Amino acid sequence: MKKFLSLVMTGALALQLAAPALAADVHFADVADNAWYASAVAEATAQGMMSGIGNDKFNPTGIVTRGTVFQTLYNLAAPTDAVFSTSFVDVEGKWYANAAAWAEANGLAAVPADKTFAGDRSITRAEIASILYRYAQLTGVTVEEGGMAMKEAPDYDQIPAWALEGMSFCYYANVMKGDSKGNLNPNGTATRAELAQILVQFTALDTQDPGETSEETPAAEYIAAHEEDFFLTGKTEYTIQGMMVSKDTTFHNDLENVDYTATDDGESVVLKGTVGEQWVTKLSKVLETYTKADGSALTAEDFTSQKDTFIELKTKAESDTNFACFVPADVRLSVNTAWGDVLHVNDPAAEHGYGDYLVCPNVDGKPDFSDVWVVNGAIFGSTYDVSRGPVVGSVAAVEKYGNLDLDIKPEALYTAGLELGDVLDVTVNGVSLEIPFCTAYSDVNTGETVVRDNQESDLLVVAINMGDFAGTYGVEVGDIVSFTLAEKAGYLGQYQAHQLQRTNERADYSSDEVFANFRPITVGKIAEGVLYRTSSPVNPELGRASYADDLIEKAGVQTVLNLADDAETLESYFTAEGFDSPYYQSLYEKGGVIALNMGVDYKAEDFQTKLKSGLEFMIAHEGPYAFHCTEGKDRAGFTAILLEALMGATQEEIVADYMVSYENYYHVEKGSEQYQLISEVAVGMLRDIAGLEKGADLTGVDLQKAAVDYLTGIGMTEQQVSDLQSRLSTPVAK
Repeated sequence: MKKFLSLVMTGALALQLAAPALAADVHFADVADNAWYASAVAEATAQGMMSGIGNDKFNPTGIVTRGTVFQTLYNLAAPTDAVFSTSFVDVEGKWYANAAAWAEANGLAAVPADKTFAGDRSITRAEIASILYRYAQLTGVTVEEGGMAMKEAPDYDQIPAWALEGMSFCYYANVMKGDSKGNLNPNGTATRAELAQILVQFTALDTQDPGETSEETPAAEYIAAHEEDFFLTGKTEYTIQGMMVSKDTTFHNDLENVDYTATDDGESVVLKGTVGEQWVTKLSKVLETYTKADGSALTAEDFTSQKDTFIELKTKAESDTNFACFVPADVRLSVNTAWGDVLHVNDPAAEHGYGDYLVCPNVDGKPDFSDVWVVNGAIFGSTYDVSRGPVVGSVAAVEKYGNLDLDIKPEALYTAGLELGDVLDVTVNGVSLEIPFCTAYSDVNTGETVVRDNQESDLLVVAINMGDFAGTYGVEVGDIVSFTLAEKAGYLGQYQAHQLQRTNERADYSSDEVFANFRPITVGKIAEGVLYRTSSPVNPELGRASYADDLIEKAGVQTVLNLADDAETLESYFTAEGFDSPYYQSLYEKGGVIALNMGVDYKAEDFQTKLKSGLEFMIAHEGPYAFHCTEGKDRAGFTAILLEALMGATQEEIVADYMVSYENYYHVEKGSEQYQLISEVAVGMLRDIAGLEKGADLTGVDLQKAAVDYLTGIGMTEQQVSDLQSRLSTPVAK
């Protein structure tokens, strides 16, 4: 993230907060009077933000869940409407159901593609900070940076990009300051005692009613924070209308949401713009700025001789005379112009397209911020040159795995002079990211962002390869997305190296095994004939299912982990016309297949929870085993890397097996630049399993121990891990 939203000071926020005094005589058997959190627990419960768990217990060491955080804020807001409708599918009958619906209605909780709220899962400190920051924005709370910089925290680099603003807000507001060593622990959990203290500190801040509409802010701070976003522009040639009036006339300008009065004073001219908007200006300025429709000069008599009648005017095109800056529609500003008017940016009563523009003169090649005015976004593109400005669209849909489908086509980027391999500056939901422009998710490494020209569907997509962009950055349908050039051809070499092509024709591959991406795994201490990976033996979309089905039957596979599908999807395959995977169906019908329906983001809690279930299924069933997703290279690729590391395989063996999928599908040659670039995906997965930072050296890392720690970290017991190793290392009796 390159830029932070400005944090401004409100009067009550010069914070040096001491522990609050007890608000009421509230006691719990498990909260000692001298406990550091005693007063916070008393305050939070007395104010009704939190409550005990029953039996005179507060459970101060209990880990905070997502549902608890939203319920406490719901209690704090105390909305008068107790019943809400919601898009979440997993909250019915839950104690936090109303809180979830309230959070959705107020934009505090985004609805993911699968519409789950996940209120029972634990929540990280980074997530808590982000939620509090969104609530602070909703209630009008702001804070100024001060004191020791958050960047000085020892674990500052562990803060996820999407959480920087929330963590920054909570840090400078003394809501979440860090431990005695200054560590912020963004990815750690919080106890109920810690949440009570956080809430008490937070409620000490100066707030307004959550139901109040956010007010406009002066444009000066926004301009200062976005100076680098002003682009060179100028008026284009277009036709409007103008007239003088013979008597006082009042009219409403819908674009600006203001009323104007024109008088018969010999100098006021009513102008009617490209979409019917009307305003008043001086005759002298009209004569200077416009011509007649045929291009000839205007005179005063053209207006005074025919009052109350509009005549056509044409603007004089003036290239490079101005600078402009796009302001997304959800940002409201007021502008005091150089000639004494007050203009409004993104007034909610008017139509603005994706947002309005701040415009100012070009003085010696630089923007003159002493003279700024507003041009409505609905007409800017038809009245000013946008060739150097951002390409702007909005989120039309959030796909299942969190990818953003935009309402503008890829052609919009090409028309603006952007090309594949360029690095783009992408701004969405207040966050600015540098992202390469490519055609496939796999053009970037796992976990990295990509702007994708989906050429098959003619869609412009913003995504994280094997990740959840919408969830990571809190993006929802309707949010504005803008694109500018960050670095010309900055990713071109890597993009070209990732261009992979394949067919789905069996004749183009050397064997059934290569075509089906089927192979045994025997690295490390994995016994021969125990473990296989493959493309889907049941999903027919790639034309490989029947081949994979034959191969798992020949291998004697008895237990299958289906990483891609749910049970309903599997059963739809079985009943489809032309279904030809009888062995797979027989395994399913006798309980030998688990359908896990995992997402592609292997860092997500849902992925890890389902992976744990799949491995427990393996332990409980006899081998030989096979696992697959759709192609057998992404979700299956991570699973293979984890199991191979668990069984003592070397980094070289693990990477080599991962790359076989690319040799099979795309005929990538060993030793090529393309091979080396793609292999970094596997190395990155190993780093993630080991809990290392991007680019960290794996030399000397005990990958087997890292795999064990990873599995226990996602909830498996040491005994289960040992049983899994035993399953994989013991030859299957024939």
